[in-house]
Amino acid sequence: MSGVRVLVVCLGLGLLPTGLATANDAADHGLEQLLIESATTPEQHLALANYFKARATAAREDAAYHRRMGASYSGGKLATLQAQKAHCDKLATLAESAAGEYDALAKAHEALAKP
Repeated sequence: MSGVRVLVVCLGLGLLPTGLATANDAADHGLEQLLIESATTPEQHLALANYFKARATAAREDAAYHRRMGASYSGGKLATLQAQKAHCDKLATLAESAAGEYDALAKAHEALAKP
């Protein structure tokens, strides 16, 4: 099977990670690394760009989730509630940062796809 077909099959079947963490992170990252290293055609780079756009979207959804969760801890005077809100805010900020990095990767692969 050609590299493009492998990439398309993996993306189509959802075998590549789309969240910030999965149970098989090491294996997922190994497959991701292999697909990145083997991408040579415009189609492969466009597929990777779309994949990273999906990762950015998932990271933004994760950030929104943590922002909502942090809001539920707002208003409390207990140090524990304030610590929980700070924890959620930090996770949201990290997810937003990750989304920006995925956007940059998508743009880079789109540029590589141009002849």
